[in-house]
Amino acid sequence: MTRSERAPAPRRAKSARASVDAKAAIAPPQLDLFPVRPVVDVLDPRMVVGAQTGVEHLVRVRLRPDDAPHLVFHDRHGWYCESHGPSCHTVQLARDEVK
Repeated sequence: MTRSERAPAPRRAKSARASVDAKAAIAPPQLDLFPVRPVVDVLDPRMVVGAQTGVEHLVRVRLRPDDAPHLVFHDRHGWYCESHGPSCHTVQLARDEVK
């Protein structure tokens, strides 16, 4: 039997996981019925850190009123969250509040 006489190989069906991932990628985000605004407090860095500090801005951000606060600093290293670093999404909230 030559290659041209053979029947084409059956195609494999996509896995169930691939179809679930595709649906999840295009699903719209869920909206909150009662959205909670983050609590953003601009603090005086000289009072909190000390008189000799190089911190220009110090902001305490709580995503929900009962959550633990994120301390966001702006100094010679740039903007960053004390716990999560510069990639924390509270950094943008702090920057918007200071401007």
